[in-house]
Amino acid sequence: MEDDTLSRRSFLRGAAGATAAAGAVAAGSGTAAAQATADGQGTVEVGAGSQGLKYVPGTDQTFYVTPGTTVTFEWVSDGHNIVVDSAPSGSSWSGHEPIEDEGFVHEHTFETTGTYEYYCDPHRSVGMVGTLEVVEQLPTPTPQPAGPPEVPDSAKSLGVASFIAMVATLGLTFFFTKYGGDYEPPEE
Repeated sequence: MEDDTLSRRSFLRGAAGATAAAGAVAAGSGTAAAQATADGQGTVEVGAGSQGLKYVPGTDQTFYVTPGTTVTFEWVSDGHNIVVDSAPSGSSWSGHEPIEDEGFVHEHTFETTGTYEYYCDPHRSVGMVGTLEVVEQLPTPTPQPAGPPEVPDSAKSLGVASFIAMVATLGLTFFFTKYGGDYEPPEE
């Protein structure tokens, strides 16, 4: 009889451990998101991104600065340049047209307000373009609504599967606790 109790306890411990592990996997399956903001100062990375074909910031978002700001353009991959496509009248910025490699730095102090559009000559056709805007006052970020983040569908599916696994485990636990599992032959 002692051996049966021990095996039931072992089963219950194992079931509890499996249920806890399934719950932990479901809880940890969220995604993280990063949000880049331009603070009007700093550096533009040339040749950034997963394929090395972006200005960051500048390709996917406008980089805002105020007059008198010195912007450092830092090459983070090889084979890029900065060709000015359009600039406000009176601007003294001419970009940097020679092709440069990782580690090169170009600086310019922007004084004239307006929009500066530029591109990488070898990679313009694949979307390596940038925008920098010199404004008197930096734009205020739009407040984001408060509340929980959106849960991805994969996490929802995993949560439902974990719930079903827990219910099944608890059902089996109840069955083995209530009815035992002793299949000893009846005494004669």
